[in-house]
Amino acid sequence: MKKPHVVILGMGEIGAVLYSLIKKRGYSIEAWDKVPQKVPHQKSLFEIVPKADLLFLCIPSWNLSSVVKSIGPFIHKQTVVVGLAKGLQPTKETPYTFLSSSFPHNEVLMLGGAMLAEEVASGMPGIAVVAGKKEDTRVIVRECFKNSNVICFESKDPEASSFMSVLKNVYALGLGIGDGLGWGGNGRAFLALESLKEMELLCGIKGIKKEVVYGQSGFVDLIATGFSIYSKNVEVGELIVSTKKTLPNSEGLVSLEPLKKIIGGASFPLFNTIYQSALRKEKAVVAFSRYIKKVQQKG
Repeated sequence: MKKPHVVILGMGEIGAVLYSLIKKRGYSIEAWDKVPQKVPHQKSLFEIVPKADLLFLCIPSWNLSSVVKSIGPFIHKQTVVVGLAKGLQPTKETPYTFLSSSFPHNEVLMLGGAMLAEEVASGMPGIAVVAGKKEDTRVIVRECFKNSNVICFESKDPEASSFMSVLKNVYALGLGIGDGLGWGGNGRAFLALESLKEMELLCGIKGIKKEVVYGQSGFVDLIATGFSIYSKNVEVGELIVSTKKTLPNSEGLVSLEPLKKIIGGASFPLFNTIYQSALRKEKAVVAFSRYIKKVQQKG
């Protein structure tokens, strides 16, 4: 069977890694980035998007809307869209919901899991979750990584996988704050356990099964992201402790406000502590010390 023609939009770290892996598998592939220098002899979106059988959107959640608007007029209905964003939209939509509503005539899948680009690029294992409603399309996406160092799993519930990816980034931000506070491995391991407890409760709001929390999109990705030197969310978490300057975007940071709206008045103490430290500018050392005292009182 003929291999699909692949187009990758966004040649940041993960986009560049996927481009390299898929090209090595012998696929016909093209790429585009908003910084033209990243793609030699780059063609326009108008030229490459209509030819895509598989369209990988390696775009962070805060740029997703503008890219979708740019390609909407000329994407074919037969194109399978694969999203990699892991942050909520200001509208409270997950990347999957947003992409599905933006491309109602296209099949949309999400590619999640623990895929730190720097590790995958160096030949270390990556753990991917191909989440989509149709088995045959999940297989087509999995085939792109066959015999590579990316180990693929499947999910039939792309919305659950997408929401789980958002939650792990929010709590990875908290692990970064813990690192910035100098808590070390012991303290951050405690935060990881508390994160998992809240992630399970938050998934209950969405009707997501508990086992999803402890799978590749949840527990595995939280540990990989929350304890990695390559994690943007950890970096931003550390900056929350150490700087008064404007913070760079991360998927966890941009998800805080919309997730707060989803939660409403429900009690999620660790989330609220992260939220207060990141967006309400309460000193992290004060907010997290108060959180620990409350946990001790309960225990």
